[in-house]
Amino acid sequence: MTKDRTATSSWRNGDTAHFSLMVPQVPAIIDPNDPQGLVLTGTQLDDLVVLIPLWPSYAGRDEWDTVTLFWSGAASGDPVATQRFDGPVDTALFPFAMAVDKNLLQPDGVYEVWYVVTGSNNTSVSSERRTVTIDTRPPSYDQQLLALLLPADLPGGVIDEAYLTNHNDEVELRLPSPVYLDAEAGDTVDLYWSQDNPPTSDVVASKTVTQAEIGAGDIRIVLPGSVIRAPDRDGDFYATYKVRDRAGNETQTFSRETAATVTLKPLPGGDLPEPRFPDATLDGYIHCAHEPWNGIRVRIEFVRNLFEYQDKITLHWQGYRTLNGNDPIAGTEGTFSREISAQNVIDDYLDILVEPFIPHIEPIIEGSAVASYRLTKVSGQSGGSYEGLVKINRQLPGGEICGPVASLPPRVTSAGSGCEFCRRSCSFLARLFRAWGRGSR
Repeated sequence: MTKDRTATSSWRNGDTAHFSLMVPQVPAIIDPNDPQGLVLTGTQLDDLVVLIPLWPSYAGRDEWDTVTLFWSGAASGDPVATQRFDGPVDTALFPFAMAVDKNLLQPDGVYEVWYVVTGSNNTSVSSERRTVTIDTRPPSYDQQLLALLLPADLPGGVIDEAYLTNHNDEVELRLPSPVYLDAEAGDTVDLYWSQDNPPTSDVVASKTVTQAEIGAGDIRIVLPGSVIRAPDRDGDFYATYKVRDRAGNETQTFSRETAATVTLKPLPGGDLPEPRFPDATLDGYIHCAHEPWNGIRVRIEFVRNLFEYQDKITLHWQGYRTLNGNDPIAGTEGTFSREISAQNVIDDYLDILVEPFIPHIEPIIEGSAVASYRLTKVSGQSGGSYEGLVKINRQLPGGEICGPVASLPPRVTSAGSGCEFCRRSCSFLARLFRAWGRGSR
């Protein structure tokens, strides 16, 4: 390589006022065109390699040049590395690798790196500075991401063929607003869809967040119909997500879950009968004498030869302030899953105990609870039940509220041992009155 001293040798003669060397290169920077010079997380665990380009008018015979590397995070502007090159300089060494000690790469922040070349005549010239950004903090930091929001036109979170047909074979989920802490353009949202929570499956969809979406507080991600159909079974599924920034920092945990029910393989015969409450009185009440703090039994009776060994039953429970299933009490809701055992098949029913008392029952003083269930077959088919309602009254005649430590009257006889015709008639009338009170189903 023949060096040209005619235009650039002036720096060796001391004329450096309007002269600067090429900017150093930092291979760890993700995007060379990024003015902020963001590096991948984990870079701070090793020394930072800096490549020094060959400078003009480098040392010839009987000359030498010294390269001094600087890092803005070093104390008092001290150099972090120095290298002498005796002339004639071997051009094959360039770009020449120098390093910033890993102990200087903390804490997170925006730094600058540059170098100075000093000739054998003690004349020095400095390079342009390269910004380097170190970021090891994940999006949302130490706060768990909030649950995804289902579409407003997906009532009850039930995904069926009709919904997918009318919505381009997809379900559009939305991140809650305001958006998560430290959201930045270029973040990646990874969506998970699984019957397990936390999920045991891989990412099913991803999207890159834009500044416009952050500004509008409206970040959406699509759950494809192909992903929903892939398990080839109905049942309850959970949508969760993680966020990963451009530096590779990922949220520490999965988001809170969003539950949805897939019903693409319906059972024959329509809806299943409502669950029953075998300990309730003939007029459908649970009183203090039933000791509801020990749980309330809900019975699923097997019908139409549909319930088989190892099928799954998922019970949904919701408490209300009124006796006819109006005005839901936040926090009383619950989901209880059971697998049908061989004994259940022999008994022709399955009992599920709704517990603990707090939070599912204790807030209900003089109100009601509504329960429904979904049967999911081993084959993947599923069917939902009608709603069953039980009235709950925990007020004693003197006005006190009974609880686990209250003095109770003698235990009442279960309606399960009474007239079966009377019990079913009362159940029918309760459904009829509830329909009047809550509107048509």
